[in-house]
Formats: sequence, C-alpha cells, structure tokens
Amino acid sequence: MGDREKYRRLRLGVGDDLETGFQTLLFLMKNPEIAEYVRHLEVHGRRSVSHGFEFDFNSPPDNLRELDLDDLKRLKVAIQTAGFTEGNEPQSVLHMLLQPYGRDLRDSSHLCHMAFKQALAALLIAISPQLESLAVFHVGEPSSETKSFALLTMLRRANRNSESIPYLQKLNRIIFLPDDCSVGSDGFWYNIAEDYHHRLNLVRRLPALKSVSFSVASWNNEAGLPPPPKSANYSDISFTHSNLAESDMCYIIDSSKALRKFTYTIGGRAQPEGGKASVTLTPIVRSLWRHRHCLEELDLDVEDNISWGELYGNEGLESTEGIDMDEDTEYEEVWEGEMSELDMKLETPPRNISLVDFPNLRSLSLGVHTLCFLARGIGPDRLDAKSFSLVHTLPASLQSIRLYGKGEEGDPILGGRKYPSDLNVDALLEKLVADKDARLPLLRIIEGFDPVIPRAKEVPEYADEDHSLLWEQPEGWLVD
Repeated sequence: MGDREKYRRLRLGVGDDLETGFQTLLFLMKNPEIAEYVRHLEVHGRRSVSHGFEFDFNSPPDNLRELDLDDLKRLKVAIQTAGFTEGNEPQSVLHMLLQPYGRDLRDSSHLCHMAFKQALAALLIAISPQLESLAVFHVGEPSSETKSFALLTMLRRANRNSESIPYLQKLNRIIFLPDDCSVGSDGFWYNIAEDYHHRLNLVRRLPALKSVSFSVASWNNEAGLPPPPKSANYSDISFTHSNLAESDMCYIIDSSKALRKFTYTIGGRAQPEGGKASVTLTPIVRSLWRHRHCLEELDLDVEDNISWGELYGNEGLESTEGIDMDEDTEYEEVWEGEMSELDMKLETPPRNISLVDFPNLRSLSLGVHTLCFLARGIGPDRLDAKSFSLVHTLPASLQSIRLYGKGEEGDPILGGRKYPSDLNVDALLEKLVADKDARLPLLRIIEGFDPVIPRAKEVPEYADEDHSLLWEQPEGWLVD
C-alpha cells in the first residue's frame, strides 16, 4: 500500500490506537507532503470523564515521554499552527501530548486519556490541510470553560472565526458519532444522551461544511440551545435510526441557510421508556417547505411510526409554533454578536403544501403511504381520493423514487383512533409506473417493487439482543 492510500484515512479510538496515532503525527510532521494525502479522520470515544481531575496540565507530567529534539521542535510548531497560543496553552497542550503511554492513557474514562486524544486529534487536523471529512465523538459543549479539551477549543475557535485559520478550510462533512460507552449506546436503545444542538453549534459556521449526520440519536431535553435560523452552512442533514421531537427537528431544518438534502429514518433500536414512538410528519414538512427551491433529495423512512390519523384523517395539519419569547431572550444573550448579521425571519408556510411545491426535487425515498400523503397535499384542501393521481401530483424534476414498505399496512390505531386508508395505493403506484414516461419524462428509476424494500421498524422492548431489527454500526471505515 502506497503512502497516498495508507494515510488517506486515519482513526483514533482507544488503547493502542492512541499510541499509533501519536507515531503517525510525528511521521506526518516530519513529512508534510504526505500529510497532504489525509482526507478523513475518525475520533471515537466517550464524553464522560469520571476520574483524573486532579491532573493539571500547566505542569509537566511526572514522567515525560522521550522525543528527539527535532520531533519536539516540530511538535511545538504544530501546536502553534493549531492556534494554541493564548496564555499557557502552548505548554499545557505539549504536556498533554508528552504524557507517558500507560494505564491512564488507556482508560477512556480518565482525564489524561481525554486530554491526550483531543490534543492529538487537534494537531492531526492542523497539519492536514486537505482534510474533507471528520467523524467525531461528543467532545464537549461549545460553552464549556475547560482548558483540557483541545479539540473542543479548536472547533469552537474555528467556528467563531474561520477566516483566520489555515486548517478546516476544506472540511465538508462531519459525522457525529454516538458515545462508545453511553447508557443509550449499548446496541439496543437509542442514544438517549445525544446533545445534537450543542454539537451543531460547535461547527455550523465552518466555511466548507456541507453535510452533518447523526445515528441512533434520541430526543434530549438538554440538547442545548437550537442553532439560530438560517445560520448554518450545512446543506445536507441526516438523522438515521433516530427519534427526535418534531420541534427539535424543525429547529435543525430551519438552521440551514439552504437545505439541499434531508434524511430522517427511525428504527433499529428500542425506546428506553418502552412502547412505540409516534412521528408527526406535518411540522417537518412545513419546515422543509421553507427550502422548497433548493431541496433536491428527501429520504423519510418513518412510516411505521406515523399515525394513520395524520395520513388519512385530520390530525397534525395545524401550523407549528415558533420559538417563544423566553427562547428569543436566550438567543439574544447567547448569539448577541451574531444576531445582527443574520436574517432570522422565517417564511410562514401556507395552509396547504404538497410535493409539487418543491420544483427541484430529484430524488424521493418514502414509505408508500407517505408518498401519497405528501403528493395529495397536507392541509384543509387535500385532494380527495377520487381526484387524486400520483403521476399528476409529483414534481416534473423527479429522477428517482425509492419506495419503502410496499404491501405493508400501518398501525391504524397509533395515536388512539382508527383511521382506515381511503386510497388504493397499489393501483396508484401501478398507474405511476405505466404513465411516468409521458407525464414525468425525467423519472427513470423506481425502486421498491421487486424486491420490496422493508420500511424501518423499532425494536420491541421485549426483544433479545440478537433481534433481527437491531441495527449496528457497520465495521470498518465510515467513508469510502
């Protein structure tokens, strides 16, 4: 394997990975032309630190790691390049990295481990000017005052003033990893400690950022203050195998300046409180409407959790509320310097919305009933069953449709009341296939007929840990 392929992707985890990572850092500092090959960095771990708080990195560790003078000189230069120049930062970050490789560094719940890993990741980023994607665990809240978390400090400063730094200028994708060892990340439950607003606020202003993604995320009442409307550079938002409150999802959608791609899938994990989550699609669609002129790809695999009362009754059609006055006050306090630069005024969605209002949609991935629901329109003027035809109510820009759950029925009593379907969905789909060439000439791909693509489902709370619906993060690299 040549250097270009060997160093294209780097990974930091626990244990020996950190020592390998440190040796990689020394090598790349010595060979900056090879550091130009680095495109992807993964930093796995856990946010929780339970011991080691007595360590003070302003003072050198008892046993310093031995480095030759040239390596030590390059390390100090890299620390400067990474922006750690304030006060005692150069010395403290150096002390973090010169810790001897021992038990504390191998213990992922120890402060020494966390400090070393964050400092190592920060310097790898600083010396990799072509870095395009970053997969990272929860490194801390943007408002945290801790001095021991170098990667948190780097991201916070870069997000605040990206023009003044030479690194992270080409980073276009961030994968927010769930905690390795959190209560909600044991392979069965959703990740109940996900602080999605905190994490988005830490990176949303990075200049080249296009894509942010989460997995196994669940609603969290302490997820942080939502990003301000139209304040984020990302145009691709993805939550897979996740379950968020609709209000939080709307805040995140509204935070994008121009949303091009949106993915939301539920399932693959169980609810910590038991039972089955209910997803209300209408407020999410109303927020997506604000991006109707730029949205090109929409993937919603949530049909198993949508009330039939919303799809075929009159539920969930009311307009969503905006942020209340208390939250407005908090916005002014937290984002005071940014508020004057932002156009935070959001369009008020109309009473009726349908897929035809999205003139640039190219790709749709939806449950079959969800497709019909969005095509016939949400709102009081929804098309009745007799006058509704899929092929006449889809945007002419469509190039592909992926269908989830063809032939599957929903839960007609989800939400407490039974609503039968008033549509012959199979007949509508067959007519779509028969007439698409004449009515939708760009539509070349329709998947989900044969084979059928099962829709996402949550794991029953009584299931065992090898249940067929359980989703696990695939082994190997997160990007190709």
